Amino acid sequence: PPGRMDFDNESLLRCFITEEEEKAIIEWNKENDHGRSDIFEYRLEESDKLREEGNGFFKDNDFETALHRYYAAIWHLDFDIGQQWNMMENHQLDLNSRKLKVIGNICAAHLKAKDWTKTKHAADVGLRHMKKSDLKDNEAEARLLYRKGLANLERGFSEDAYESLKKADSVNPGDRQIRQALQQASKGQKEDKVKAKEVWKDKLLSEEDKACQGSWSQPSVLFARTRARLRRCCRRKDKGQ
Repeated sequence: PPGRMDFDNESLLRCFITEEEEKAIIEWNKENDHGRSDIFEYRLEESDKLREEGNGFFKDNDFETALHRYYAAIWHLDFDIGQQWNMMENHQLDLNSRKLKVIGNICAAHLKAKDWTKTKHAADVGLRHMKKSDLKDNEAEARLLYRKGLANLERGFSEDAYESLKKADSVNPGDRQIRQALQQASKGQKEDKVKAKEVWKDKLLSEEDKACQGSWSQPSVLFARTRARLRRCCRRKDKGQ
């Protein structure tokens, strides 16, 4: 399976796809004149071209091919730790900014394809990348948090969705889409609390209490309530003696 985000040990590409899928992406790049250059600027240019190709497929709602091009673009941005260590600060910023763009594209493609689990994962990868790289981009951060919130809403995790959307609103206040999703998450959160309360209430009821719930017209309910009343009467008599 795709690995967890770990900049010290794994490539960014492996955060999204398996080792076998990565090999297929590398092979496709090489067979289609997208070989990886040793020159920094050329690699960034090649990545930009592939990302733009992906955007074209995205606009045509061909999300599978769009994702393929985004993954192909990431391969050109995957410098090993030794290479990154020797980079100048402006080169590192160029690299990290491009990585953030393509991660955002991947997240958007999964969102459009309604793959909520992968949407949430891509958003998490993007947010972690921003934190690790010390990238400051409020718009990009809010967008990732918004998509993560939407994905969690669709997955039925209202509380997690509310938390992400609340952060998105604080990072980019006044955004209409974020506010609408936040209201939806807040409503879902309240409904979840009511349901949870009912579940616990039901668990705390004794078997006799449960049997007494329902209409008097049901013989089983009438019998249960009569028996419960007699038991209470007997308890009062015992206390009176």
